[in-house]
Amino acid sequence: MYIRYPVRNFRCPFCGAKMPTETYEGWKPWKCPGCARELQFSEAYSWIVLLCFFAVALLSLYLLGLRGWQLFVTVVLAGFFLTLVLTGPLHRIAPPRLEPYRPPPWKENKFVTLFPRERVDSDKPKEAGQPGDEPRKDS
Repeated sequence: MYIRYPVRNFRCPFCGAKMPTETYEGWKPWKCPGCARELQFSEAYSWIVLLCFFAVALLSLYLLGLRGWQLFVTVVLAGFFLTLVLTGPLHRIAPPRLEPYRPPPWKENKFVTLFPRERVDSDKPKEAGQPGDEPRKDS
């Protein structure tokens, strides 16, 4: 006998289209079939869940009498354990929201240049003595 695990149905917060769970890939944006927007699960939800589990671990271990380094090390281990074990059931009870996709910091296009973007007009070359050409004077 096969018991099918119920699948959570997510809907796009912008157009209301049903999001196919088969197309979800962890680190990639989830594309809505209705409006073609890229979505991700809420980052704030993940951080709040993590902090709550660590707070529960801290409070319970403190009340059990652990102090000092024992408390610190045990809270870290218990917090990660609670997060791993209870996040799945919690997602079924209180699922995270979908929000617009923001690429992670390591995927953003960042670079430093010595030459800031400046609009150059070929008809009017920049002349010396215009405002902005004077060197800064430190007071």
